[in-house]
Amino acid sequence: MKYLVLGAGLQGRVVGYDILNFDKDAKVVYADVDHENLELAKELVPDPRASFVEFDVLDVDKTAALMRDNDVSIICLPHGLEYTNAVYEGLAKAGNTHAVFSDFWQWDKHHEHHQALVDAKVLAIPGLGIAPGFANICIGQLEHEFDQLEEGIIYVGGIPAEKGTCPLDYMEAFSLEAMLDMYITPSTVFEDGEPVVKPNLEVFDMIQIPGHGLAEVFYTDGLCSLTKTMAGKGIKKLAETTLRWPGHLAKMRELEEIGFFSTEEIEVNGVKLRPIDVSEVIFRKLWKKVWGVRDMTYLLVVGKGLLNGKYVEKKYELKTYSDDENKLTSMELATAYPIAIGAMMAAKDNSGLYGVIDPESYFIGEKFDEMVAHLGERGLYVYEK
Repeated sequence: MKYLVLGAGLQGRVVGYDILNFDKDAKVVYADVDHENLELAKELVPDPRASFVEFDVLDVDKTAALMRDNDVSIICLPHGLEYTNAVYEGLAKAGNTHAVFSDFWQWDKHHEHHQALVDAKVLAIPGLGIAPGFANICIGQLEHEFDQLEEGIIYVGGIPAEKGTCPLDYMEAFSLEAMLDMYITPSTVFEDGEPVVKPNLEVFDMIQIPGHGLAEVFYTDGLCSLTKTMAGKGIKKLAETTLRWPGHLAKMRELEEIGFFSTEEIEVNGVKLRPIDVSEVIFRKLWKKVWGVRDMTYLLVVGKGLLNGKYVEKKYELKTYSDDENKLTSMELATAYPIAIGAMMAAKDNSGLYGVIDPESYFIGEKFDEMVAHLGERGLYVYEK
């Protein structure tokens, strides 16, 4: 099977690395406009089955040709609308292929391309990763299992494994731009079956991470496609939340209140800049990953509802740590593995299912069990409680 990885950044290079480790017959093509990303991928994947191409996805005709030469395209690119449209246009021109996407910030734009992909006989699954991604899949599976799912809550965090080991109790685990965006964006949740907007950076609960201690919980805007796929199914409460060590959010809220996260331009010595961009540069230095200091990604998805005539609670839990030997953060692993597994599962799909299919609608039932089994093969054990 031939896999095309578009984007050889933090996620993409680990996705290809995983596929080559678990599929002895696989070939992986890394394509990226950034030469440095490709060089880093070569360091991680010194494998003759991997090849590397400098390539601009915005050239739609060349994108389609490259997609046509591979069985599955794995999209690990920046989330701007220009890239999203170029990829979907390329898939529609390529035809008769499969694709999976890492994450999706602009999730509502993907389905605009649904009919074009149906016509071109293309299956595309956006929104893979950990959250959104496997967390959404767990909600989809809970809704599939329950006679009536009443509540679905996602708790997730990528943090230093022990409190007090890093400045402000945080260390870079994934894109800082994405993390800061999460801090400043109000969150949409479901309460009493209706969408409600919650303020950002407000602690509303505490949760025990087994073996590590209490973490604070705050709402984040990570439901994405769940706001569409779970609507009208009688679910009263639905939310995505993020975890941090106690005290972190109070400090972040102070910085926000005095303007360090503002997206409005100010002038400093004749130069116009956005405070949030300056903060990002400072935090990137402050929170630079330190190898030898473990980071951890923890996911807990809790469902409550009616099952076989009884009201019950069911949980899915996953926890993983950074890999110092291969210099991979826990978030890279927790994000990349579901993407890679999803790509390998999609590669075998000959069901005739086409179009844009959200992960919580695709990876349920037997496919959920298969995903969980493959995660276990990689040491990411999903516990049912």
